[in-house]
Amino acid sequence: MDNDHLAAALLDSSPDGLLLVDADGSITVANPKMASLFNCTVEDLVGSSVDDLLPTNYRRGHADRRAEFGKHDGERQMGSGLRLYAQRSDGSSFPVEISLSLVRIDGAPQTIATVRDVTDREETVAQMAMLRDRERIARDLHDMVIQRLFAAGMSLQAVQHAAKPSMVAERITATINELDNTIHELRTAIFQLGQNDERRGLSSQITELVHDRVRHLGFEPWVHLPSDLDNLPDFIADQLVATITEGLSNVVRHAEAAEMTIRVELDANGLELVIDDDGKGLPDEPKRSGGLSNMMWRAAELGGSCTVGPNEPKGTRLQWSVPV
Repeated sequence: MDNDHLAAALLDSSPDGLLLVDADGSITVANPKMASLFNCTVEDLVGSSVDDLLPTNYRRGHADRRAEFGKHDGERQMGSGLRLYAQRSDGSSFPVEISLSLVRIDGAPQTIATVRDVTDREETVAQMAMLRDRERIARDLHDMVIQRLFAAGMSLQAVQHAAKPSMVAERITATINELDNTIHELRTAIFQLGQNDERRGLSSQITELVHDRVRHLGFEPWVHLPSDLDNLPDFIADQLVATITEGLSNVVRHAEAAEMTIRVELDANGLELVIDDDGKGLPDEPKRSGGLSNMMWRAAELGGSCTVGPNEPKGTRLQWSVPV
């Protein structure tokens, strides 16, 4: 392959837009990628001014900057630390990254411009910044606002039974209920803030599920979830959520507990869920139907096991494990 054919092949196959611009700012060579970026043809670009590819408000003074660049050999990246934009003939603009290199062809200075569309990168950066803000807001709400509301509710509960007359006790009860509702709504808002707009992760589903039961439990359970839980296959994730839901319901209905721990472990050996409470424990003859039967069936369907027994020093322990 001769040099001309090699140069043409390189131009045509480049993933970036390429231009060759003379000292007057006229485009002498353009590759297909550049034409694609600007929704035009190579013939439309060749012979036009490179200034026409800039947003209108950036064109003033561009000729002076081109002339200044032409005085120095070498290459440089344009707009380091700045956001650069290009403009199509229809007036639409898009963010770009531009690199310039000065060459001499037949003794005349010309500039090679490499142009890359960074729209996707800009959107990713913006999305990450938004998620960081969401996480910060959610953390501040949880660590400060909710804790203060919870403490206020506990203080009112401590004097609720001693309040006289009955109207005062009723007002305190109503206020406690309102605080509980406010905490629930805040928690819902927090976990919505933490969600990716496209898909809610399994960890967030479980955490929101647990927080949704706080008003029925009367206390905040301790939850431990592994960092890689969101990668769990959907058919296992669905059964895990259903089992946690059933376990929470059992504690609410039967345990009369003051503390509860939900721990999920995921490793090479499989997935294990352990739910501990400090309630009154199992009856002498626990029912083998209903919720307990459902949890055992889910584990068996996945090739695992489910056991329910006494917790130490008191209460009940549920262990649910399946292979992954």
